[in-house]
Order: sequence, then C-alpha cells, then structure tokens
Amino acid sequence: MKNWIIVLLIFVIPLGLYAYLDAKAQSNKMCSVEQEKLAMAQKARIIKFSSPMCSECKETALEMEKAMKDYKDSVIVEEINVIENVGKGNNYNKEAIKKYKVTLVPTLVFIDKQGNVVKKQEGLMKSDEIIEIIDGIK
Repeated sequence: MKNWIIVLLIFVIPLGLYAYLDAKAQSNKMCSVEQEKLAMAQKARIIKFSSPMCSECKETALEMEKAMKDYKDSVIVEEINVIENVGKGNNYNKEAIKKYKVTLVPTLVFIDKQGNVVKKQEGLMKSDEIIEIIDGIK
C-alpha cells in the first residue's frame, strides 16, 4: 500500500500540476493572439507578396521603405515570401496566396481597418502611389 502512495506522490501529482499549468499557459497564449488580432483589425494593413529572386520585389521594398516613413504607427506591413516554406506545410502562406489570388510578384494588397481589401496591385509601385492609397484607407 505504501508503494502506491509513493507512486502517486512521485508521478500523478506532478503530472496533474503540469497539466494545470500548461492549460493556464495556453489560455494566456490565446488571449495574446486574440489581442494581436484585435490590434491588427484596428489598423490598416498592407500585405506584400514577394520572392527573394525577384528584382521588382527588391525595388518595391525600397519604395515601401520610402512610403512607410510616416505611417509606421498607423499601418501594419506584412511580407509573405511566396517561395519560402510553401511546400513544407506552411498553410498560412498557401492560404494567403489563394485568398488574395496572387499570380505575380510583387503583389501589394491594401486592407482597410475593417478588413476589407481596398486595392490589389501586381507589379512595381512607386512610393507616391503607395502613399496615395494609404491616405485613402487610413
């Protein structure tokens, strides 16, 4: 009988404590993800689809840097590499490519605060064009 009590003390109680703490950590993680989604929903977003082998993508990145100087606090820029991890189970990239029907890179998708796609532009964009669209969705 003593052996069963010792086994309970050594294995069952720590496992129960671990399960409780893990559940609590997962709950906190979900809250932070929900808060992040809420913060993203309250800001305009630009999703930039690109490839490291694309010369126009590099030019677009430079133009984005110029355009975003005054908008860093009010617009979220998300970059998706269309080549990276697509075949390795990265469902987010695949889903985003399908959702926004990306066929060429670079592609910029402008999304307003409510989550509506305002404009989708394929190919190189100059900074003044980007600023004009941001001013319209901000």
